[in-house]
Amino acid sequence: MTTSRSWTLVAAGYSLLLAGMLAFLTVNGISSTAGGASSTAGFLVLGFLSAAMGMLALTRRMDTLQRTLRIGLVLQSLCMIGLLIGLAVSFVASSLSGHLVSAAFVVPSGVTGLAGAVLISKVARASQLVIGAALIAVGAALIPAANIAQYEYLMLSIDKNVYQDIGATIAACGCVVAAYSCFVLRRRGNAPAVSRS
Repeated sequence: MTTSRSWTLVAAGYSLLLAGMLAFLTVNGISSTAGGASSTAGFLVLGFLSAAMGMLALTRRMDTLQRTLRIGLVLQSLCMIGLLIGLAVSFVASSLSGHLVSAAFVVPSGVTGLAGAVLISKVARASQLVIGAALIAVGAALIPAANIAQYEYLMLSIDKNVYQDIGATIAACGCVVAAYSCFVLRRRGNAPAVSRS
């Protein structure tokens, strides 16, 4: 797979994640939407896996001089896998302990993705990727946080679905920014490392 195609695969993954977050917004809180839930899950699984595969494909095409960029991409791909596991646990969890396990995956994964985006940004001058990673991390973290807050009676008058919808909206915005970053990086040249420090 060429470098350009790898960046395209990462951008496609973020686009599928955007579709998954938008699908989540339409079915969240509605109990009789098995088809909507399965399409949401499909978009999210394909999106996380596509982005992770594209990032790992990029790392295989780099030489040893691009170590910082490689580490950043590996951290970003680990973030995608961790968020996938964490959100999957959150969607099927029916107890406080399940939502705590979800948060235990989502929060460190978000931090890992943010660290990876910072490393990529330093090398490739793509500061918008840091913004996208931060939005995805915060948005994803709000989903299990709303469930935990419901069990701990921390939410008073607003339903947990509202907080989950806010989280999905923030994450969707992050996916748009991250996908745009991938197109910018792809357009700058065939090499994943746009500039060397």
